[in-house]
Amino acid sequence: MRRHGIDARKVPIMTISKPPTQTSSDGWYEEIGEIERRRALAARMGGEERIARQHAQGKLTIRERIDQFLDPDSFFEIGPMAGSGQYDDDGNLIDFLPSAVVMGTGKVDGRLVCLGGEDFTLSGGTGGGGSKGAAGFLFPFAKEYRVPLIQFADGAGASPRTFDTNTSTGRAPGVMYLPDGNMWTPSVELLGMVPVVSAVLGPSAGAVAARAMLCHFSVMTKETGSIFAAGPPVVKRAIGEDLTKEELGGTTVHVRQSGAIDNEAEDEADAFRQIRKFLSYMPSSVWELPPHIPPTDSPERRDERLATIVPKDRNRAYNMRELISLVVDDGDFFEMRRYFGRSLITAFARMNGYPVGVVANDPMVLAGALTAQGADKQTHFIDLCNAFNIPVVLLVDVPGFMIGSAAERSGVLRAGMRGVVAASTTTVPHVQIQIRKSYGMGGDAASSVGGAYATKMRFGWPSGEWGSIPIEGGVAAAYRREIENADDPDGKRQEIEARLVANRGTPFRTAETFGVLDVIDPRDTRPIICRFIEAAQPALRQKIGAKLPVRP
Repeated sequence: MRRHGIDARKVPIMTISKPPTQTSSDGWYEEIGEIERRRALAARMGGEERIARQHAQGKLTIRERIDQFLDPDSFFEIGPMAGSGQYDDDGNLIDFLPSAVVMGTGKVDGRLVCLGGEDFTLSGGTGGGGSKGAAGFLFPFAKEYRVPLIQFADGAGASPRTFDTNTSTGRAPGVMYLPDGNMWTPSVELLGMVPVVSAVLGPSAGAVAARAMLCHFSVMTKETGSIFAAGPPVVKRAIGEDLTKEELGGTTVHVRQSGAIDNEAEDEADAFRQIRKFLSYMPSSVWELPPHIPPTDSPERRDERLATIVPKDRNRAYNMRELISLVVDDGDFFEMRRYFGRSLITAFARMNGYPVGVVANDPMVLAGALTAQGADKQTHFIDLCNAFNIPVVLLVDVPGFMIGSAAERSGVLRAGMRGVVAASTTTVPHVQIQIRKSYGMGGDAASSVGGAYATKMRFGWPSGEWGSIPIEGGVAAAYRREIENADDPDGKRQEIEARLVANRGTPFRTAETFGVLDVIDPRDTRPIICRFIEAAQPALRQKIGAKLPVRP
């Protein structure tokens, strides 16, 4: 019985055309036919039955993924003949098991990339193909040729079968593998050099899952994608939890709760679209500037809606995503981690054709307060922009760090101040627009971005209100005795709050002390940002080069 449904003897050596005046002895036509035969064997992967099973699970095969993701006819496969062959006594190939990894180079929107992934039709994608794995070609190629790396994750990681035979690892039977952290060094190095993307398109565990974490952008398909340190059978055996793959590590867990995966995709086609969109904002490496495209939207556009989008009632929320769309080129932006740290928005967009990273507070979620999750989200995003020399646009409306027992248990102070440290050490140019609130340490987390710059590119809207602590939150503490001794404590508190709000001052007083560069007409926001993003380009050219790895 064939191990994977492929009988090499049933695949004939290809007939290769040759000039009519030549015979087989005149050249290598028979051997060339053997090349084509072996490639045909590899293309069969795990066989028709296992491919059908992959499709029945709603998943493409790795070869179909590569074909659908890349520009047409641009894939150049590396190692197509890697695998295990069996031969008869005369040296004829009688069986062939391809490597469980398919990889190579290709183009995305005309730009060179390298990519690869596990073939789940072969032993669940286990084994990694020995020396053919990512470390054998993809990592050094991405590093040396300075091109983006895309990883398609769909594999079970290590298998206890290696205790039966270690031929795939190069170790003799009975020799134990001692984990070595140096195996991750190539992956870590790339995080400061080229864009790295992971698409989790099937159940992925162990080393496959860990490698998927070491990236700048990750996306997982709903229902079919899942990721975990160890899969359901191992979890059940070890700690007794009986969970499905989705319950253990699907998008509900890792996109909406843990934040381990950036984005959710409806299907594989949507995942490919998101990856291409992400890469469109990225340079091929840190040694290049982000790609500028000819703008189709005037940098001088002034949208009337901006004059009314922030309500006069300071307690009413508004749609920050609408505000972003009114400012960026053609209203188009690509959001990362929408369902994690939801009081903060992080997205890529363009201003006059130049890529920018947008960081904005969402007043519709917790009034825009910065949570521990939001701080983690901001830290990673600012690190990412800094690494690839992408200027940051901050749209600030933050009442401070999130407060309360749940916030304290989440470690909001440490996460928030970690964000301050990361922001204050960035060297990427920035433009900051104070939309409405900016209080306390939450305001510091935003204002720290670009801390390495002496110039604070900070502008205020007339709706702005700023300070060390929101009046509503501070009155109860600062005037506690006066409120408690009043005949009507609640009325007294409201009276004090109203008085302080009236005396708080205006953004114009802040401008008088040069706390902001100017208080601007909201409709001028786009022209002002475009002006300074363009002005930043010469400075960006001075900053290209290798960076510290972006922390996952």
